[in-house]
Amino acid sequence: MLNTKPKQNYIVLVLFMVIFIDTMGIGFAWPIFGSLFTGKTTNLFTSAVSMQWRNILYGITMGIASLFMFLGAPILGNISDQIGRRKVMLFCLFGTSLGMGISALGVIFNQVALLMLSRAWLGAIAASQIIAQATIIDISTQKNKASLLGVVAAANNLGFIVGPIIGSLLIDKTLVSWFNFTTPFYFAAILAFLSALLLLLTYKETLKNQITKTLQFPRGFKIFVRAFAHKKIRTVAFIYICFQVGWAMYFQTVFLSLIQKYNYSGRLLGYFYLWMGVIFCLNLLLIVRIVTRFVPFKKIIYIALSTSAICCVAAIYSGEMGLWLGMLPMASAIALGGNALVTTFSNVAEENEQGWVLGISSSLTALSWAITPPVAGLLLALGFHVPLSIAGVLFLLGTIIAILKLKNNLAVPC
Repeated sequence: MLNTKPKQNYIVLVLFMVIFIDTMGIGFAWPIFGSLFTGKTTNLFTSAVSMQWRNILYGITMGIASLFMFLGAPILGNISDQIGRRKVMLFCLFGTSLGMGISALGVIFNQVALLMLSRAWLGAIAASQIIAQATIIDISTQKNKASLLGVVAAANNLGFIVGPIIGSLLIDKTLVSWFNFTTPFYFAAILAFLSALLLLLTYKETLKNQITKTLQFPRGFKIFVRAFAHKKIRTVAFIYICFQVGWAMYFQTVFLSLIQKYNYSGRLLGYFYLWMGVIFCLNLLLIVRIVTRFVPFKKIIYIALSTSAICCVAAIYSGEMGLWLGMLPMASAIALGGNALVTTFSNVAEENEQGWVLGISSSLTALSWAITPPVAGLLLALGFHVPLSIAGVLFLLGTIIAILKLKNNLAVPC
């Protein structure tokens, strides 16, 4: 724990910048890969490749990053408990720069295999946020832990909001004639490299009690199985799965609804994305500091889950404006509830297991977002109400588990 407040604030500021730059680069993929794989002017495929096959390859390429994040995040989190946060974060950031370079090569040579390889690599090393969370745990007190974790989460969400917007601009030749599909990847590679240099020059190790046991590879599934064998962590994990799968299904369905029902362009979707991001950031930077002072974590969690369930029902009967207005309570619930759940993961683990347990939460998020989008796509064939209904049921199930199984003080399972 770091007692000097100015020094603590400086570390948080550095982490905010590193996470923002890192996630902004990763967020580039969303507008770029959609146009690259399915656009009419792309050179990635020959005319003989059908749109159906392009959609399949697009889904695999986007999902592979989340899959490898699921496998890699707990390993890197666990390693950070053994060799320190600084070394692992530097590896992740320099690795991100390399991965973006591989993506650019995939575009230049029209090689889908290289694009898939880069996505797998970037997913496997996408642990900078969980290491930053573990660093926050190192320097925080029980009183300010949730608010400081909210700052890191806000940087992550802000990066993912700004990333797609900047990515869509960097491929727009009407703005600059030499912009193309490689420009965002070069830009992201440079940003990741600069953030690594920033970390190298300004950040000192915060982990005091390192574990000295020998590293073992691979151990992703062993770490994950160990988490579900841990009674307290297992309870929080089940709630977190309901939370993340429900949110992923709601998010996917609402976005597809805006495209298919209301013919939203990329720019309009960007505005909607920005609206959602502003709500996230306000909650994670400001509101979480107020709420966590007066409301127990258990109550935050089950209120967030129940609010999300209500939003799912409302979305079924909402028009275009209703989807915009509904994002206000929904994004607020996801921001506050997610922060409370991540803090609860930290509270149920030992001091020397923070990297590991936060890696578990990150892996659960990655797995949820790897599996849910294609499942939601299949369910949409039955109507937009079906995935929204299932999301609502999952949120309701999480609410029930939280009420019955979590204690009132710090949301530690009974």
